[in-house]
Amino acid sequence: MGQPMQPPYPGAMYYPQSMEGMLTRRNVFAANAVGLAGMYLGALLALASADRNVLGLAHFLVISGGFLAALASLLGALGGKKTTDLQNVGLMIWAGLVLIASLTLFAWVG
Repeated sequence: MGQPMQPPYPGAMYYPQSMEGMLTRRNVFAANAVGLAGMYLGALLALASADRNVLGLAHFLVISGGFLAALASLLGALGGKKTTDLQNVGLMIWAGLVLIASLTLFAWVG
């Protein structure tokens, strides 16, 4: 009578990945690397210039980079599926150290 029904989308069904599935070691490491690079760039900008606008950008880079790295470590510790208890403790200690370093660097820049 008619043509057979074709599936609406060719290929396999796509199921979105959960947030816990995105907390891989690679993503946590990459977020830490970006955050630490922001802190480093902010410190370099503060050393290179005394302009208020540049110092404002340095403040922003230092504090946002520090909080990004600390948040990524904290999320990796609390939401990671494959991490052991000792790795979770290490990630939490690392998050605290990054926060202390970013706040100290923030005060130094200002």
